[in-house]
Amino acid sequence: MLNKTGSGLLTLVLTLLLVLTGCQYTGFNDAGGLGGTAASSGLYREGLPGTANWAVLPFVNYSEATSVTTQVERILMVQLPSRGIENVRLYPESEVTTASKSLEGAHRYKNGKQWAMQNDISFAVAGEIFEWYYDDSGRPQVSMGMAVIDIRNGEVIWSVNGSSEGLQGDDLFDISRGLMSDLLQSLPINRRI
Repeated sequence: MLNKTGSGLLTLVLTLLLVLTGCQYTGFNDAGGLGGTAASSGLYREGLPGTANWAVLPFVNYSEATSVTTQVERILMVQLPSRGIENVRLYPESEVTTASKSLEGAHRYKNGKQWAMQNDISFAVAGEIFEWYYDDSGRPQVSMGMAVIDIRNGEVIWSVNGSSEGLQGDDLFDISRGLMSDLLQSLPINRRI
């Protein structure tokens, strides 16, 4: 049994460990399976089917950077087959006209999700970009989240968030590519189903 000092020290060490490695949350439950009601019913006990029809939906950009979502979505399109997803399509870009620039990402996402429902897509990966910048010393900083959505019922069945920073002179897209690869390691894909 730890005393209050030992417990506080343990909390501090664990917090520092999370900060140093990049904070990450996955949609896994305590038993190590996927989150959501479909998962709790045992539907995806053996992982998500890699042979299903998958899509990459629009990312929503909350950072101050502009024009990064399309490139991030294309990076994801390249990475998903190496994780075991055989049939993946990128939503067709459509022009979004909205009175508010802040709602543009939400409208792009909604249009992408409607396209997925109309095109026999079973699962989609969507995401959010929280940070995308160079700090005062020139180091790239990237923070993003990704989620898998069951298109048939709209349920989020897996999600993950993470952050990464590079060295001075590193490219933001290179840092994001590495971060996305790391985050996708927790995506449970069954290549047989």
